[in-house]
Amino acid sequence: MNDNTLKPTLVCLINAAAYSRAYFEQLTPYLELHGYEVHYALDSHLPDVLYAGGKTLSNARYFTDYMQENTAKGRKTRSTNRYTWMPLFSDFDRFLTMDIRPPLIGGEPLQYADIPDLLDDFFTDITSKLRPVAFLYEPVSNSFASIAYEVSKRFGIPFCSLSPSRLPGRIELSLTGGQEVHLELASLLTKVQKGIVSEESLAVASDYIASIDSKTPDYMRTNGLDRIGLARKYFNVGKVTHFLRGIKYRIQYAKDCSISYQYGNPIKISLALFKRSLWRRLRIRRVLPCYTQPVKEEKYLLYPLHFHPEASTSILAPDFIEELAVIKSIAFRLPTTHKLYVKEHPSAVALQSIGFYKQITAMPNVRLIGPNYPTKTLIRHSEGVICVTSTVGFEAAVLNKPVIILGNVFYAYFPNVKRISDYSQLALAFQWLENYRIVSEADILNATAAYVEFGFPGKFDFKVSLNDPKALTSVADLVALRLKQNFKISNV
Repeated sequence: MNDNTLKPTLVCLINAAAYSRAYFEQLTPYLELHGYEVHYALDSHLPDVLYAGGKTLSNARYFTDYMQENTAKGRKTRSTNRYTWMPLFSDFDRFLTMDIRPPLIGGEPLQYADIPDLLDDFFTDITSKLRPVAFLYEPVSNSFASIAYEVSKRFGIPFCSLSPSRLPGRIELSLTGGQEVHLELASLLTKVQKGIVSEESLAVASDYIASIDSKTPDYMRTNGLDRIGLARKYFNVGKVTHFLRGIKYRIQYAKDCSISYQYGNPIKISLALFKRSLWRRLRIRRVLPCYTQPVKEEKYLLYPLHFHPEASTSILAPDFIEELAVIKSIAFRLPTTHKLYVKEHPSAVALQSIGFYKQITAMPNVRLIGPNYPTKTLIRHSEGVICVTSTVGFEAAVLNKPVIILGNVFYAYFPNVKRISDYSQLALAFQWLENYRIVSEADILNATAAYVEFGFPGKFDFKVSLNDPKALTSVADLVALRLKQNFKISNV
């Protein structure tokens, strides 16, 4: 809590994610209605230029400013073993996938080895001075948030991560940065099994199970990643304005740009994104013939491809981001009586190289299924689903199919889900699958109801929720509710 006020303080994290700055600025008055004082921690001044005409936020601290101040004082990197390179993994997964040169590679006085400790100092300083009751962001998805999460654990405060639910029309908030959600849900499931559950949650769960074929998560309706055409995607007023603002940032904030370690020059980012879309457009005709159809009465496991780079995968399953290696490891461990159906991600068509698709289709027991084939039909006819962090795994669990997951996934608490941490465990997982006995409908209902209890009616999207009082109110209400519940538990 801040020394200068009796109000509890929240610190919102903001980076250059599209519209996140505008969103948290608009959310602030709704949080203030619940009695909170809101401060901000930004990675750089780039969000100010891209989304606020260069206007800085009040009650804000900027990591690039902090780095310049500490560099000017001649600060040297501490030789500690507090951090490995892992916090930077998701950032470099994006750099490498998008073929972007990391901004601090070169002659800058600051190097990537400095970043974890500097971030720790930055968030420790903020936490010590403001004494916030929580950090607020989306699920941990980059080094900026990752170190903030580590600092929050050290100070014993929640890292509140907002995200849209996999159930349409609902939002959710984890108090652990989205890192250990399955444990939070397992605790809720125990309560549900004891009868501590609202009738409304049971009704929502029952309706979702009964009508799952017509249900689509809110975030899948608005991401726009399935658009392949270039004209409408890039040659419009919004994109041109964004590009010009990037030039402004590069010129007017040259020093800030040079040490903005996650993004650097936004012009290079824009060009990399355009180049990727262009190559996608050029290779689409060669990719489409690679898709095939399911074969009737064929036994198979379903593996859904993921969108890359995807922060949830690089954070929650960093050992399984190389999908070709994952597919090979699964396919050649399957019994010869089964095939692996690899389902294309609707938002990732032709994003991989031609060689990627050719290698998949060359495997003797793998079929590559196109993005338009009904996923839930594939789930129902499968012997089970194996996936990394895909929502398809959750839908399969709700449909009472056995699911093998690789990584730290929120639905690991379902009774029909088996989690593995490395490929050596696949043999036992397949044995579990072979001997699998369907769980009761009551158990599936309880597990789904626990997930409903974890959420809250509402809408969360950095762009879509802007200027929507109802959506902003629902998020502020959820934050206040979760923090109030946590305060009661912490003081028992």
